[in-house]
Amino acid sequence: MMTTHFLSGPGARLGAWLAARPDRLAVVNALLLTAILILLGNADLFRFVGGAAVLLCAAAVLVRALRRVDRNPLTLHPYDLAVMLAPPAIAAALAALAISLVVGHAPGSFAHTMGLVLFTIEFALLALGASDGADAAPEAARA
Repeated sequence: MMTTHFLSGPGARLGAWLAARPDRLAVVNALLLTAILILLGNADLFRFVGGAAVLLCAAAVLVRALRRVDRNPLTLHPYDLAVMLAPPAIAAALAALAISLVVGHAPGSFAHTMGLVLFTIEFALLALGASDGADAAPEAARA
């Protein structure tokens, strides 16, 4: 009887899919952290850990934007700066609003549920913007 190893079946396909683009793993990690916070059900823990995670992702996006500015500061236009910084700033503000909805309303209420959904989406978007895989170009594109 021949047995197959886990990594040769569906796990290998999932691993290959995640490895194909490193930013996918960052989004999966953000979704897993959000799921853990939701399952724990502690509002103070959600506020502290969720807020810290959003701040870290927003800071990482800001650092990446400033590094892009340092590459060629002479060609920087205010519109370019707005395009680089406005989406992460809006995502961070919406994530903060979502945290206040989660903490300020009773579990199971509509506002609480919408806060959880909004936080999940915005935190995943911030994690995507902060991931290192977004700037990594394939070897064929660099040549």
